[in-house]
Amino acid sequence: MPDSRKSLRIKIQHESFGECLGQTRNLSASGVYVQHPALAALPKGAVVYGQVQGLPMSAPRVKMEVVLVDAEGIGLRYL
Repeated sequence: MPDSRKSLRIKIQHESFGECLGQTRNLSASGVYVQHPALAALPKGAVVYGQVQGLPMSAPRVKMEVVLVDAEGIGLRYL
């Protein structure tokens, strides 16, 4: 598992805005916080897809649910 203190670029996809590149924060086995102000427009319960960028190999596209929304971004739970 990646170091939870290291920030990674992650592409978030949702039908309301297409794609957005954010930064991970607090990565854990159950979810991740993604920092990007535009993501704060998503409601709790929204389902998004995320894919970590910049790895040596293509990362899997992961389905996640918004469980926290604040002015800086969103908290996501892996589905």
